[in-house]
Amino acid sequence: MESHQVINRVLVVDDHALLRRGIQSIVKAWHGWEIAGESGTGEDAIDLAASLKPDVILMDISMPGMGGLEATRIICKQLPQIKVVLLTLHDSFESVRIAFQAGARGYLLKSDTEAEMMRALEIVAADGIYASPRVDQARLRQLLGELGLTATPTPQSSGVSSGNGAAAKSVSPNG
Repeated sequence: MESHQVINRVLVVDDHALLRRGIQSIVKAWHGWEIAGESGTGEDAIDLAASLKPDVILMDISMPGMGGLEATRIICKQLPQIKVVLLTLHDSFESVRIAFQAGARGYLLKSDTEAEMMRALEIVAADGIYASPRVDQARLRQLLGELGLTATPTPQSSGVSSGNGAAAKSVSPNG
């Protein structure tokens, strides 16, 4: 009997080409994921989201021109089936609040590990909510409640997740 493997497609958006290439190398090495495309601007991210229809967008918050927050607002309004994980250097809770209010379903710090990045993508792809382990989880749960989102901690992740059981599954390279 043939097993059907779900492939998740990710659009990588960051104004630094070197960072985009690094993220793509990591994603390509993990089983069940492929790169849908890449962009260096928020404007291009909106166009590529519409044409490529990725499952998840991993997008930098701070970019010249239209930043990731504004692009997230537009993408989430026009293409609600596409989930966005915002990537940033900023760990202030106000930044977290603004990201989730914009429609993001994940908040990842650039200082997090590659395994944490893939955990974020897996959780969000499975209709969960994710925030870096460095985010105050009690305040996050309160914020998500205010936004009408439910989240529960998962044993395999320091982040927060909601959705089906797949959100809590362990993530590993190529298998």
